[in-house]
Amino acid sequence: MQKTTMIQPISLLWLKKWLQVIFPIRKGEKQKIFLLLFLKFLISFVYCILVGLKDTVLVTADASAAEVIPIIKGFIIFPISIGVVLLYTKLNNCLKQSTLFYGTILFFLALILLYGFLLYPHANKVSPYAMADWFSRYTGGKYLHWITAFRHWIHVLFFVVAELWGQVALMLLYWSFVNHVCKIQDAKRFYAILIAAGDVALIVSGPLVLAYTKKYSHSDFVYTVQALIKYVAYGCVAILLTYWFTNRMVKPPLIHVSRNAPTQKLHLSLWKSLQHVASSPYLGNIAIMVVACGLSINIVEGTWKSYLKEAFPRAVDYQTFISKLNFWTGIIALLLSLFFSGGILRKFGWKRTAQIVPVMIGIMGALFFLMSYTKNHAPCLTNWVGSKLVLYIVIFGGLHNIMAKSIKYAFFDKTTQMAYIPLDLEAKIKGKAAVDLLGSRLGKAGSSWIQIGLLELLHTSSMQPLSGILLVFLLITNIIWYRSAGNIDQQLHKLEAEAAKNDW
Repeated sequence: MQKTTMIQPISLLWLKKWLQVIFPIRKGEKQKIFLLLFLKFLISFVYCILVGLKDTVLVTADASAAEVIPIIKGFIIFPISIGVVLLYTKLNNCLKQSTLFYGTILFFLALILLYGFLLYPHANKVSPYAMADWFSRYTGGKYLHWITAFRHWIHVLFFVVAELWGQVALMLLYWSFVNHVCKIQDAKRFYAILIAAGDVALIVSGPLVLAYTKKYSHSDFVYTVQALIKYVAYGCVAILLTYWFTNRMVKPPLIHVSRNAPTQKLHLSLWKSLQHVASSPYLGNIAIMVVACGLSINIVEGTWKSYLKEAFPRAVDYQTFISKLNFWTGIIALLLSLFFSGGILRKFGWKRTAQIVPVMIGIMGALFFLMSYTKNHAPCLTNWVGSKLVLYIVIFGGLHNIMAKSIKYAFFDKTTQMAYIPLDLEAKIKGKAAVDLLGSRLGKAGSSWIQIGLLELLHTSSMQPLSGILLVFLLITNIIWYRSAGNIDQQLHKLEAEAAKNDW
């Protein structure tokens, strides 16, 4: 009996200690963390559904291909992102944070509903198919990817909305709010948990999308899209209610106002904010990290999606593969966030944690490009393996996609958001908007410009033969990214020391 009574307290102490490692939440913080977690889950849930649909409806459309995606990211979304930052900066000067939040979510919801229940069901009436065919004949088969973007403008609109949701709703609205109510000491404890909420959203959304894809597998894909957009609408309503409740019940005791913080709201222009970013080596290095991350992931994804369309040309099969991929991405990212991310950050520090991402993405991406290069430049291997080689490349590319996004969510997002906390109010709001939105879009646009430039220069319609050249760009980008993380770490220690002095 004594041994049993001794074992129970020991096991309870071990369990309590382990839970404290995973959930290092103190008394009085539970309400705050729960609301921030739930808000993060909802925003990520909507994003996961949108991301799961945007590629499928565009790439698998008639006379479309994965090569149209760089056109959209490089020449459509990037200019729109500049306009979004200008508008966000202007509205931030004129409106309260809560008003800006509500208005932005409702605007996105209106566009998504317009696409799902009006434009997509009547695609044949609103899409310029005849004019696109005429352009194709007139150009003699050139500029097919540009014509495809024109042909399927409604899918392009949905693609743009889905991409901007992740940048605006998640990176700007949500993380600006979180950074406003948290100290850097708090971030080291529970940012991993907040990141994990997005991983749970991936786990939940993956089977949901898969279920409706299978349910309507023998019907028009529009029914799958409409069913999932209904969940997007429910999610947006829940986001608005959760944010309202958070502002009402939690926000006052969470605000940490520095002794030296200005009492008036800042009214600086975007141009001055960009000058602030350009003149700050610290923000400049954050920008390099954000650009490099977007470029590294997307430069691999562009080629991989080309193989994915070749292996799964039907929308149902394409969506099914993506849904399963998102599910496993969520599982692995959640495990990394809960069991490794926080512990690695506390044990090895910000620098080593931040440098994990460029190392892993660089290694996996290099292996993928080597497989692709071998497929296109080693006919003997292609003849030996046969048609299954494309499927093998798709599977390995899927593994790269899972690993790249998992470590991005678990390590990169957390360390990047932490880097903003010790900055002044102007850098947190306007500098963050410029770096996160424009920097991330510049990374994706940069990869798109490289891909489109190579397609035009080498007169090819596929990105698959470009693997060798793209490998060189990937390695250079990741080396620069790795060095920038080291530079930020040195400056971060100085800013933390200055903040500690101000608190005293």
